[in-house]
Amino acid sequence: MKKKKKEKDIQELLEAKENAHNYCRHHLQGIVKNIQKLRRQFKKLKSKRCSIYSIDNELIHNQVLLNEVVKHLEKK
Repeated sequence: MKKKKKEKDIQELLEAKENAHNYCRHHLQGIVKNIQKLRRQFKKLKSKRCSIYSIDNELIHNQVLLNEVVKHLEKK
């Protein structure tokens, strides 16, 4: 009896972990898409007041890091 309860608890924990990973992956993919949209919009700007290249480089860096997190979550 205890063994079945323990197996059920473990299964519930694994399902909760998988659901959490799916939730995070879904939202992180949305963030990556938003960063890509921002990069496209910044490239369209012709303003000399702000440094578009430094903003773009930072967005690229953040996008790469988020993509790594998404890939890691997809493996789990």
